Amino acid sequence: MELSKYNGWENRFTWLMHLHLSSEQMLMKEVAALVTASSNRKAGKLLATWVKATVFNWMCSHAERDSHLDEYIRLLAWDLAGSALAYVGWDELLALLTGHVKKSQNLFTVTLSQFILSDGRLLETMQEMREAFPIVYEFADAVKSWFTEQVDALFNGSDKIHHPALSALVNELIQNTYAVIAWQQVARAFRADY
Repeated sequence: MELSKYNGWENRFTWLMHLHLSSEQMLMKEVAALVTASSNRKAGKLLATWVKATVFNWMCSHAERDSHLDEYIRLLAWDLAGSALAYVGWDELLALLTGHVKKSQNLFTVTLSQFILSDGRLLETMQEMREAFPIVYEFADAVKSWFTEQVDALFNGSDKIHHPALSALVNELIQNTYAVIAWQQVARAFRADY
């Protein structure tokens, strides 16, 4: 999967992480304190660990999490999941599901394909959509819209989510975004000498 530079950042996911961490003063101060308390070499790893733990604790509704950050972390996680879906190769996903293609270089497409194939209810939903939309491009658009609506419902707290595997899928997509973020670049942007 090829990710290109975005607004002067390593890629869109790196830019997005910085955008969220710097958009609210309370969160920005917390991140800056975390980053400046460590050496340049360790700051990126420390920031990555902090973000991963904070998002995980929010997603699991961990009782001892720092709940004053909940709204910011919800928006960050929602944006990361939505951006991961934006990078899915939807036509390629359908080709993987139907066996027309065996491999994909797109991390997000592979993750989505594996989740669909491993969950009978998701696979059944995809098969129903295939019957409803026999033209492949309409089918791809329907699948993309359905997943986007499900992710939006999950983060809105809606009761419209019909597939229990969706929370696990969203978590895995967010984990995938962590792999492509240039954490050192994000951390460096919070240092006074940047």
